[in-house]
Amino acid sequence: MNKYKHITLLLLFIMGLLLAACSNEEEPVEDPEPTETEQSETDTSEETTAPESGEEAETEEDEGASSDEHIEHQLELSIGDTGTVVSSTDQLKYEVTLNEVSFQDELDNVPSYGNKFMIVNVTVENVDERAFEVADMFEPGIGVLDSQEYKPPVEADILQGVSDIELLDGELAPGDSVTGDYVFRMEEADNYSFTYGHEADQIITRAEWQFSADEVD
Repeated sequence: MNKYKHITLLLLFIMGLLLAACSNEEEPVEDPEPTETEQSETDTSEETTAPESGEEAETEEDEGASSDEHIEHQLELSIGDTGTVVSSTDQLKYEVTLNEVSFQDELDNVPSYGNKFMIVNVTVENVDERAFEVADMFEPGIGVLDSQEYKPPVEADILQGVSDIELLDGELAPGDSVTGDYVFRMEEADNYSFTYGHEADQIITRAEWQFSADEVD
């Protein structure tokens, strides 16, 4: 009888050890809390990156403001004045100075169709950051003041070789300028308007000069 008691107690003791071992294995292992040194490094990293983000945002804002710069139309300019033109297609920017205007009755082998020839002498300066061909500039027009009707210039091909006419031609690098003539078939009137673009045209910035017949040579 005592023998069975000893065996039973031994079995109970072994079972108790097994249960205790299983209980220890199931207990979750807690992550150690971050040390003060690690926390300090994290805070320092966040403080360092924050100003960089602010600087990037400020730079992007400045670039956007620069690209959105707009030049207002220049209207009611006079002979001798300089106006800025910005075309709509390629946004080319150039300054035009109206130097003088004159009438001529005839031009070599160029039909007048009952009108006089108005010679408009201008100087064009490239104030853009790109080079461009003079042929890519916005074509000017001329008309009787307040008529809202503008005539285009005579084609350059027709004027090739005509004496006393200096055509605008070639490529303008940034900062370069060229002086030459536009020729128009125009009736006589009291006042005129010479313009690069008008209200009906798709142009970003237009320039318009007004002058009287007394100012035409």
